[in-house]
Amino acid sequence: MSVDTLTIISVHEVLKCGGLRPAARALHRPPASMAAAVSRMEDELATPLVQKAGSRLSLTLEGRRLMPDIALAAGTARALGELAAVDAARKAKLSVSFLTLSRFSQVARSGSIRRAAREIGIGQPQLSRQISAFEADMNRALFVRSAEGIDLTPAGQQALALAETLEEVWKRLTKSAARQFRRTVSTCHLGSVIPLGYESNTARSLARLSARWLEQRPGAPLFISSTTADELMRGLQGGTYDVALLDTEAIPDNFERRAISRSRLSIVGPRRLIETSGGDVANLVLTRPVAVPSLKSGLRQKADALFAEKLSEAERTAMRMVEVDSLPIIINLVIEHDFVAVLPEAAFLSMAAPIGSIPLADRFSLTLSLVWPPTTAAARQASRILEVLPAID
Repeated sequence: MSVDTLTIISVHEVLKCGGLRPAARALHRPPASMAAAVSRMEDELATPLVQKAGSRLSLTLEGRRLMPDIALAAGTARALGELAAVDAARKAKLSVSFLTLSRFSQVARSGSIRRAAREIGIGQPQLSRQISAFEADMNRALFVRSAEGIDLTPAGQQALALAETLEEVWKRLTKSAARQFRRTVSTCHLGSVIPLGYESNTARSLARLSARWLEQRPGAPLFISSTTADELMRGLQGGTYDVALLDTEAIPDNFERRAISRSRLSIVGPRRLIETSGGDVANLVLTRPVAVPSLKSGLRQKADALFAEKLSEAERTAMRMVEVDSLPIIINLVIEHDFVAVLPEAAFLSMAAPIGSIPLADRFSLTLSLVWPPTTAAARQASRILEVLPAID
């Protein structure tokens, strides 16, 4: 337990002021010491309390939730400082560790340093030194010692009430942290490419996985985040994700992978254009503007492979192309503005819209793969997912 009364006061001031420098000015302390206090507190609570918001710091959602207890702890710590029989300068610097306060409370409740040392599991001389150091910091006698044991002085009774309040508040704060830590440790973080419509293989797979996971592992949460293939690979390498569903074949060799599904791709466009095209893909993409996903997606890689096969380099340079990472926008471009696009069949077949399509050869099919780094923890999470989403041949 590395937190002390000055740390809790400093953290509360940072949260209240919304910045390290204004809090440092208010407490007449260096900004670096305020930053260190926030860092210690966040480590103890296993959660970030603040985040950057321009030149200021704003509370995270968890920081906002914990703020009332942090404020109560800081007020109690300040009251303990006021109890110390020292001048204002020393009061402002008084720092008593929560461990010392806990042991002081134990001694007060036991009525004997020897008995308290036995209960805590440390030597009596060590505990005696800690209590004496606390009394020296407070510049007050907190106990009256006698052959029968020890009794609290009036100042000791006040200190005990404040120490017990701090102990109670700290238990609430750390209980929440322990619960959050257990949840974080047990959560499977799954990254996924952005589903192309609610009927896409990706959307159906994720929905089935979510429903089954909740049934089978209610105590081990599943967190799913959707982004581009490039971001997912960085997340896997950096540990943001345990596993990821990717629609790209550009996966490093040291990563494990299993194919989950394959989607046939088609050239899509306004029905009247497709019906009069004679199935000439090259002419369609040269004469009409083309909507494609960004280079960060596996679908774009397949589209580029198609264009490379059907068109010369000069023709590819001449294409009129817009990059859009949104299926609704692509569909609107097709229907309303006579664009053509490359899409999985599941993304448009059920739509009641005047869309025509030219199916592409199997070699252009889009494979959705479960990918994970070569670690024991990631392999365990991947195995659990594959129980629900079996690999395909």
